[in-house]
Amino acid sequence: MLQAAPRGDVAHATTLRAEEDRLLRAAFGRFGGQPKAREAAAEIVRHYQQLGAGSWFLCDCRPGAVRPPALVPVAQTHIRRHQDDRWPVHSDACDFQREPAEQRGIVDSYSAAAANRPLRLVRPVGAAPSAMEPGEVWQSRNVRRPGIARLLARLMTDARLQSVGPDWVCPPLVEQVKALWTAARAVEIDAGVHLPEFLCTSPAKLGGVLGRIAAAPASRFPRSRPHGVLIARMEGTGGGVLRTLAGEAIPVGGRIAVFGERPSTGREPPVERAARSPYLAACVLGRAAPDAPAEVLSAYLHPCVSERHLMLVDSDLERQTFIQIRSVQSWLGKQHLARVSIEKPLFDIWPEDHGRAAADPRPPCLPDFVVRAAGENGAATAAAIETMGFADADYRARKERSHALMSRALGGAPVIEHDFHEPARQSQMDRDRVFWRSVRWQIAKSQPSGRATHADRIEVRP
Repeated sequence: MLQAAPRGDVAHATTLRAEEDRLLRAAFGRFGGQPKAREAAAEIVRHYQQLGAGSWFLCDCRPGAVRPPALVPVAQTHIRRHQDDRWPVHSDACDFQREPAEQRGIVDSYSAAAANRPLRLVRPVGAAPSAMEPGEVWQSRNVRRPGIARLLARLMTDARLQSVGPDWVCPPLVEQVKALWTAARAVEIDAGVHLPEFLCTSPAKLGGVLGRIAAAPASRFPRSRPHGVLIARMEGTGGGVLRTLAGEAIPVGGRIAVFGERPSTGREPPVERAARSPYLAACVLGRAAPDAPAEVLSAYLHPCVSERHLMLVDSDLERQTFIQIRSVQSWLGKQHLARVSIEKPLFDIWPEDHGRAAADPRPPCLPDFVVRAAGENGAATAAAIETMGFADADYRARKERSHALMSRALGGAPVIEHDFHEPARQSQMDRDRVFWRSVRWQIAKSQPSGRATHADRIEVRP
């Protein structure tokens, strides 16, 4: 909830009324901007700007901060974000971190259309380097998806590695990698330059690909400069290097983006951070300058199910959700109740005919999983599956908004939550059991009798 305080002060803040908070977010937040909301919110801005010597609004998106992010009333009609050395920026997930137009651009970066546009992984020689300043950053769906991440999402989707059919058995790793190479044939990294020519999927062969990039004439890359891509499993990152599963270090000259939503406190315990491993990394290879050696310029890491299953997931908790729905899938198949397919979508599923750019700003419509089934009578059922990984109120409010969009995008299908925090007094084993039965009931459309027992469930490895 927003607070109001004398400008520049944090010691005498008072909490806004719920309706005032709602109107300010609807008028000036990333999902707002409607003219009627701005008109109503102007009255609130005017009141607080005229109160005493003038008031600022303080945001709650960084709990525990000595000075919270601030919003300053302007011209008694609107507010602007205020930041300097003393006042921090809003968190990536905050309503006030982005303008509505910026939010539309974020959503567009998660569309399948964006992934099929011409790639711009590096800039031409003479232009500013495409690799950002060195350092590790978080990458969630609250910010624009970078080009290398769009490429990885396209390859994984086209390779059909993000779906698990009724008769699926995890293929050998070499077959999954072959599927990526097949999908890469349709990708051009520059005019007439197909990705497989400068693609590497084994850290052991990275030197050879870097050599080919260094030897490639500039004329081969008329719109950029010689570059390539490394896609490989990684154990983690730190200190400007990627750590392979074998323990080798691969230096990265620029930015390393790691997918995962940061807790509202901004702090993640080391054990939880370690649990995100293993990752599938997509890296841009090339020269940082015309006279520099070819190297790894930047990297994007996304958790995958396991070392042997490359399907991308968002977190270790999603891995646990995947195990649960795989168990339901197997049980329903063995009982001949339904043939179930599981999809982990990587692109916005909002239907084109619902509108995109002209619509009100919204979050990317990306369920954690989509489960579909056809029963013996031919009736099709579907459900969106969502892993509830945090307990804070802001996170749950955002999820409530996005879940409504998911249901609409899937024709009214239910959204089933796999909760890791609520009910607070319930054990995780009991929460898992409730979730398992909810998915089973929704898909099989037959109310299971009594309490689910161990015999009801099938243990499945990811």
